[in-house]
Amino acid sequence: MIATARPIEHGQAMTNYATKDFRADIVKVNLLTEDLPPIGMWDEMVLHMNRFKQKFARKPIDKTSIRIEVSPSMNESDGWTLDDWRRFTEVFVNELDQVTKTPDGKHKNLVRTNIKNSQYFAALHYDAKSGIPHLHLVVNRIDKDGNINDCHFIGERAVAAAQAINQRHGWKDPMEIREEHLQQITNDCMDILKSLPRFDWADYETMLTKRGYKVKLQRDKEKVVRGYSIKMGNSSYKSSELGTGRKLMPSQIETTWGKLHPVQKQTAVQVLKSVDSKKPIADSLPMPRTSSPKAKPTAPSTDYKQVFFIDGEQKQLSIPDRVYKELDCNIVVPENSDATHEDILKVAMLLFLDYADAATAMSESYGGGGGTGTGWGKDKDEDELEWARRCAMKANWLCKPMARRWNRGK
Repeated sequence: MIATARPIEHGQAMTNYATKDFRADIVKVNLLTEDLPPIGMWDEMVLHMNRFKQKFARKPIDKTSIRIEVSPSMNESDGWTLDDWRRFTEVFVNELDQVTKTPDGKHKNLVRTNIKNSQYFAALHYDAKSGIPHLHLVVNRIDKDGNINDCHFIGERAVAAAQAINQRHGWKDPMEIREEHLQQITNDCMDILKSLPRFDWADYETMLTKRGYKVKLQRDKEKVVRGYSIKMGNSSYKSSELGTGRKLMPSQIETTWGKLHPVQKQTAVQVLKSVDSKKPIADSLPMPRTSSPKAKPTAPSTDYKQVFFIDGEQKQLSIPDRVYKELDCNIVVPENSDATHEDILKVAMLLFLDYADAATAMSESYGGGGGTGTGWGKDKDEDELEWARRCAMKANWLCKPMARRWNRGK
């Protein structure tokens, strides 16, 4: 099993994400009223924090919650019932509260957490690609006695707790699991590069997304990709960690693609040499000028082009440059979103070109949700740039990693 933890500011957003708008299985509720909707659980946490607001007035608590993810392997959790997951949650929390040093031993005598006596809930998710179940916990930083849960090296503490449980049960070490994940992602990346007829970041990202990964590209001001990370389950892996010799980093990935297609490149060179060797001498002489009228110069294209995979087909779509600029300047990356500026821009472009279903599906792959709703579309007399602004705002909304409304099931 593996575990991660970190303090966060966006407790409400994380509550909505962890519960999937209360569609996730809630396996444990601690010091909270049972059967509350997500907003109700978060409201109780906020109410408890406010009781001790004066105590922390001099130094307000910015990061009010702790986000924890715990993921046993499929074999380790095979056959578990919700009661088994509840007991496992309690075991992990008890182990985490006992940790007073980091796994490397460099940081000792850490103040113990008191999560056992704090408000928290645990929700069960399933990985989109592998189906591996994992837990999301949202914990109140203020325990029931009004003391703050210490979060120094909380991520390392979670790893230490996982290691202790692994040793007790004879399960795999987190570092061993990480190496296996790195190898699996590397293999998938190489397979995708082999399948691409040419290297293109949009195609590469789309194919990885289809395999169940979440990809985050980091671009500079000139829109050049300078780095990227791939998320598998709850763990994120940088491109510098993948493959050998960093051959999947942005600076080397096109060279790697070229080495996977040597036959194609060699054939092209041979064809050119063959044509040149058979060209008649007369063909190399300059052609006489004719009196045919000169063709009017073609105006340079000012369209912005992007390749998308829509309904299983690759399509190259384009929009006027002025529309692209209008979309670009109205994109705002939502807090805690897995989507980048470029991701949301793609969603906005699809909306502008009336591919609403494809835009919704893409936003969901970045952790967003919802839909455009009925009546969405360009108004008859609406200005093109105003329509672009509306599409950008709708894309921002679609990519928010939180539920926008509460539907109570029967």
